[in-house]
Amino acid sequence: MVRRVRHHRFFALCVIPLAGLLSACGGEQPLSSLETQAQGAALSGADAMIVYSPRGKPVDESGFVWLGPVEGLGGRVLEGEPRIYARIDYSRNGMTSGLFKSTTGKVEVTFPFSEHATILEGEVTVTDETGQSHSYKTGDSYFIRQGQVVLWDVKGKQVIKSFFNIVESP
Repeated sequence: MVRRVRHHRFFALCVIPLAGLLSACGGEQPLSSLETQAQGAALSGADAMIVYSPRGKPVDESGFVWLGPVEGLGGRVLEGEPRIYARIDYSRNGMTSGLFKSTTGKVEVTFPFSEHATILEGEVTVTDETGQSHSYKTGDSYFIRQGQVVLWDVKGKQVIKSFFNIVESP
């Protein structure tokens, strides 16, 4: 089954989850009229399974939204001029999942949520606070706990990952 979403409905549905992501990362909230529009929007095929594995094909990048400057999301750029994007496919009760894309650069970030992710395209090297470092490529998965500080280093053109995030109570 393929999930088909009209772009205007998808955008409306992304406003609230994206607001949560931006809020968790210190970004700006959207206008309340957009929130109201997003709450009232209906997604056809909402119960359909979403398949993230491109199996040798490029990842469908439709629906990605630029998240703004890295610093506005709680990160600090150490190298390059990375741009980050997300597509939220599910968000409810502190859980969010979808796709994330980052272009070339190195960023230090304190994770505002616990995250399980799988690399779909590209390669990234993640280094934790202890200095443990690992390069992840297509098909590799990792888990990072909320509050961990990591260096996120994309050397190639970009990296795209699927993610499942949970914001934990303090």
